Amino acid sequence: MREVASEAGWTTGTLVHYFRNRRELLRFTLEASLEGRRRRRGYRDTHKPIDALRATLHDALPIDDAGRLHWNVTIAFCAQAGGDPEFAALQRDAYRDFRANVADRVRAAWPNASDPLTEAERLIAVVDGIALQALFDPDSWPADHQIAALDTALAAR
Repeated sequence: MREVASEAGWTTGTLVHYFRNRRELLRFTLEASLEGRRRRRGYRDTHKPIDALRATLHDALPIDDAGRLHWNVTIAFCAQAGGDPEFAALQRDAYRDFRANVADRVRAAWPNASDPLTEAERLIAVVDGIALQALFDPDSWPADHQIAALDTALAAR
C-alpha cells in the first residue's frame, strides 16, 4: 500500500481512506480496467463483423501501455484468485463475459461457424498465449509480431 500511495503522490493514510487493504485496491483496479475495456466494445459495432472481431482480439493483447497494464493487473489478480473464492468468481465472470462477447463477434463474422463458443475459446487461448509471451519476452514479441500472430490464427479458421 505504501508503494501504491507513493506512486500516486498520496500518503498511505489517504489511500487507506479509500481502500482498507491491498485486496480492496486490487479488486477495484481490476474492475476499473475491465470496465474500460467494456466501454470500448460499442464503437466496434460500426465495423464490418470480421473487423470488429479482429479489433476485439487485438484490444486484448498487450500491444500498448494500457494493454500491458491490464495484463499486469489481470496476472496479479489471478494469482490472488487461486486461493480466494470471491476473486475466483470475479475472474471467472470476467472471462465468461469476454468469451460471450468474442462468441458474438464470431457469430457475426462467420455465420456458418458450427460452434462459435468453441471458436471464441480457441481465439482467446491464442490471445492469452501471445499476451503471456509478450509480457515476459517483450523484445521477441513487439506489437507488430503479436498482431501478426493473431492475424495468422484468424486466417487459419
